Amino acid sequence: MTDQIPDYFRYNFENNDNKYIKKNHYELAAIENEWPFIPERFGFHPIDSFTASHRGFYCLYEVDDQQLLLKSFFVNLGCSVNNPPNLNGVSGKNNNGVFWEYNEVDLPIEYSGGIILCDELVGQGYLFNGYDWTHHFQYVIELRFENGLLKRKIDHSETMKEIRGFTELDFKDKEDLVIDHFSIYSGKWIDYYK
Repeated sequence: MTDQIPDYFRYNFENNDNKYIKKNHYELAAIENEWPFIPERFGFHPIDSFTASHRGFYCLYEVDDQQLLLKSFFVNLGCSVNNPPNLNGVSGKNNNGVFWEYNEVDLPIEYSGGIILCDELVGQGYLFNGYDWTHHFQYVIELRFENGLLKRKIDHSETMKEIRGFTELDFKDKEDLVIDHFSIYSGKWIDYYK
């Protein structure tokens, strides 16, 4: 199966020493409540005609001055659409024939709940099979929002590193530790293959 284009999240996370960690682009891996952006609510009807995006769209989110924003939106509307709707006053551009691109949208997302962000698969021999295996990532961050405003940030990277280091545990035991650690996200890991 073709790897799917995930939603990305641009965020500069400060660690416990108030220093930015090196990464600022993460994959959106889990969401506690309803997805923060539904294209159909804005007049878009994505289609599945591109093997790397069965959903027919992908997004770039950002936190700017504590506000959750949809920064960019890429949507496959098919060949028959010549004039798609604007998004937050931004016109789409079709540069590659598959996706319409909406950049600098800056649409505030009124989301309440948590999200998990991941980046950089690690570990020799690990095969990526889903975000519920977050211990396979070097950077794992949780952000908590109220009405679109960032209220709390938690770095789970060290905990995931500890789980990777438990050599006496088999794969299933490690997976169970992750499930216990992120219990509020049970069944809420994003599957971009759907």
